[in-house]
Amino acid sequence: MATEVRLPKLGQTMEEGTVVRCYVNLGDKVSRDQVLYDIETDKATIEMEASADGYVKRILVEIGQTIPVGDAMMILGDKDEVISDDYVRCLAKASITDAVEQNQPGTQCECSGTCKQAAPTVTPPPPPQTAAPSLSAPAGAVIVELQQLGQTMEEGTIVNCHVKVGDEVQRGQVIFDVETDKATIEMESTGAGFVKAILVDVGQTVPVRSPVIILAGKDEQISSEYVQSLKGAKAGTAGAEKPSIPVGAVPPPPLAAAGSLITTPSAITSRRVFASPRAKMAATDRGIDLATIIGTGPDGRITEKDVLTAKASTSQVSQKQAVTAAMGEPKYKLGQRIETSKLQKIIAARMLQSKREIPCFYLNLRADMTDLVKYREHINRTAAVKVSFNDFIIKAMAMALKQFPIMTGQLVGDHIQLASQIGVGLAIAVEDGLIAPILKNVDQKSLQQIAADSKAIIEKAKANKLSPADLEGGTITLSNLGAFGIESFIPIVVPGQCSILGAGKISDTCIPMDGNIMIRKLMSMTLAVDHKVANGAYAAQFLDYTRKLLEDVKSFE
Repeated sequence: MATEVRLPKLGQTMEEGTVVRCYVNLGDKVSRDQVLYDIETDKATIEMEASADGYVKRILVEIGQTIPVGDAMMILGDKDEVISDDYVRCLAKASITDAVEQNQPGTQCECSGTCKQAAPTVTPPPPPQTAAPSLSAPAGAVIVELQQLGQTMEEGTIVNCHVKVGDEVQRGQVIFDVETDKATIEMESTGAGFVKAILVDVGQTVPVRSPVIILAGKDEQISSEYVQSLKGAKAGTAGAEKPSIPVGAVPPPPLAAAGSLITTPSAITSRRVFASPRAKMAATDRGIDLATIIGTGPDGRITEKDVLTAKASTSQVSQKQAVTAAMGEPKYKLGQRIETSKLQKIIAARMLQSKREIPCFYLNLRADMTDLVKYREHINRTAAVKVSFNDFIIKAMAMALKQFPIMTGQLVGDHIQLASQIGVGLAIAVEDGLIAPILKNVDQKSLQQIAADSKAIIEKAKANKLSPADLEGGTITLSNLGAFGIESFIPIVVPGQCSILGAGKISDTCIPMDGNIMIRKLMSMTLAVDHKVANGAYAAQFLDYTRKLLEDVKSFE
């Protein structure tokens, strides 16, 4: 039976969404909870997942199209099921209310009822289960609960609280920043009144529908017994609660002219940034730190106009001021307790697994990048997408893996299983740590295609938009710390891969050549290898071949 996939409400105030990307095509088999679309809301860009299983029979929206919540976006059905054109036309012209009315008995739509042949059933989601407090709510009290801010969200971590006891709150006012399994999202109040009690602490993880704030009239009194009963009513916080930080302990941001730049380091590090998706994109494109901008939007939100205004004013800031503002004061202080994020915990577990399970050996050599530096400058004069040194290294690694395929292998039982395709991970520093998404099939792509893919995957990583598929299929990883002035380092092999290549900075070095002392641009490369899979001689040939490719620019023509 056919099933309509409609645009869900992905946020409390969401009324419409813009389709940014579609991940499926007609005929594709879709599983429940599989990501179908990226949807840009008024708050963020969020992944939308399938509400049912089936095959994609019709895609009803286009990339860039903005539609209201509840509109049909896709029709799923059985493999051989046929969806009538009349029904599709009716869906395209009707709102969700109209669509329901048109398919009720005794009503008629434009196609004289023929669309009912393929009319799917829409099953409403079950009501959320919440634990009932032991005491009845006082008259006039409003209990604000943690909202489901995404389709797969089951719990949320309180990152910041924007109100304190005694504050007056309006309906729709931002009261918390909540970290979900996908992103950090602003949570707005579902009611109005004065804050009588805040039931959660910063850093605490609570299930969806847990009470978080009590609102009531200005002179209304809420008993401590009732507050405690609500705190005890939260249905099993997932995992151990983190040591909490009292809400309201964060000092207010410094005052500055709206739309202006902040150049005081302490002011930059002490404020939390709230910006629209367009503002974030504009800031990334222009290399502007959003923490240096004062927003003019509601509640100080940074808009795209603020970013453009700040860009125009940066020319007035001296280089010395810019460097000072960029460095700022240390983010942490000695003796401070730092709570780990989910990503940091994952990284720690994976690195510990690597050290326990992968017996490594290490190889090091230097590649002469002199000719490649000149070649890169030459092609980037006319290239649509600028090619980085990482792109050259990734291309060389992929070509070398085809010549030395054991370097793609994994020990499985009594044999080594080689990878069916070449995927190269690129280590990227993000706010919470390090992540290494995979560039797929790089051996089959041109240098320009690799450059475009690298740029896209870096942007996704920085925006916390990576999907599980972006992290799968790696055979080797590149970690480059040359931008930080690092000459060489020993990287740690990613579990599930055979090796990782660490690249250092390209340095002017005096070397003897043809009886003379020449200045050449050399780059150190260190290869860490799983000795269960490859031996030293084989891995050395792989690394040497990679070096030769980098030193011969004809390899990339």
